[in-house]
Amino acid sequence: MREKTIASNPIKIAFFLLIALILRSSYAFYAYTHTFEEYKTESQQVTALDPDGYNRLGIALLERGELSLRPGHLETSREPFYPILLAAVHFFFGLSPIVGIALNVLIGVLVCWMMYGVTLFVFQNERVALYALILAVFFPEWIYFSATMFREPLIIFLSLIWIFLWQKYADLKSSLAYAGMGIAFGLLCLTRSPFIPMGGAFAILAASKIELKYWARTIGIFLLCAFILEGIWIYRNERILKRWVAGASMGGSVMYLSLLYQYSHPEIPLEAPLGAGKDPVILSVDAQHLTLSQAEPIFYRACFQILIRHPLVFFGAFFHKIVKLWRPYPNPGWKYPHSFFRLSSLSFIGLFSGGAIMILGLWGTVLAWRDHYPIGFLILFPVIMSIVYGLYWAVMRYHTTLMVGVIPQAAYALNALLQRKES
Repeated sequence: MREKTIASNPIKIAFFLLIALILRSSYAFYAYTHTFEEYKTESQQVTALDPDGYNRLGIALLERGELSLRPGHLETSREPFYPILLAAVHFFFGLSPIVGIALNVLIGVLVCWMMYGVTLFVFQNERVALYALILAVFFPEWIYFSATMFREPLIIFLSLIWIFLWQKYADLKSSLAYAGMGIAFGLLCLTRSPFIPMGGAFAILAASKIELKYWARTIGIFLLCAFILEGIWIYRNERILKRWVAGASMGGSVMYLSLLYQYSHPEIPLEAPLGAGKDPVILSVDAQHLTLSQAEPIFYRACFQILIRHPLVFFGAFFHKIVKLWRPYPNPGWKYPHSFFRLSSLSFIGLFSGGAIMILGLWGTVLAWRDHYPIGFLILFPVIMSIVYGLYWAVMRYHTTLMVGVIPQAAYALNALLQRKES
């Protein structure tokens, strides 16, 4: 049964956002201080706080005007928006690693606030929205990723802006709102290119909700704004690689590596086949002295051959990646520096954070669908991205971003459960 209570409580919201700030900044301080205790050289300190090298890219962009980890070797395998954002904050606040961490802490707090807003607009219920806020504040994975220079907080934030605009303005057929959605989506793709298929899925969803006469000024504007942003990156990559690269030029290699991965040994890095010196495709790439970006078409052709000749291998890997994204408990491969996943309470935290949210989210989806709430996009979001990650690469970080589409329904289920107990 639908229950509408739109009024919000600013004091409660501010209180939990303050808790979010304290948790994330405290954990960030822990990671920062332990990094400096544990490592001696500056390069190792930066690496520990910046595992994927995005902060180094941002500094290179600021100092040399190049998106590259090595001078003269321009990156096409790393999307540009997060490094650009890091370069901007370093320009104003200096080159200390803590500047990038502080940015992620701030974005992590904004994520919690946006989660409240999205849930309020979907369910029109302040209590459900407050439960979503609490889940976002205390969700361990979101605390961790706010304390190191991973892209995940920014990905989640941009996703929530997009969802928020859709939930608030979709029925108004506002050109400005769809332009905002297109910009948010374009920046999202420039942060994490596997989200590109979400644009097509969203356009189909929007078309099903909007009269044909409004398509040009809504869906068309959405796609145009997104393409203008993405088109600059595509043009730049085409000039470097002499071929069309819609997102990042590492899709072929990660898809191929995921087909070679030993899923029975999660403690072995997914990149292990690169150094094994046995696979004929990798040996061929090495013999031609190609980078992974240059060899992307070769890897895609090899993946297609596996699909045609060994479909059970291809779809078996796909199945394993989907399961890895959605199983409610962590595995030995889910380890990062200074992560709570290294604690002895690993399984406990996994089951009673991500696992509990998954179960509540599934139940809440059934309840919300029964009660006719507009959760189509919230369902579409994790489903489409699970398929994309299942085709390419599935790690714990990607599971973390999919919780954007799960936490609101989990909050709805939690509210239903507590109401039942009260009655």
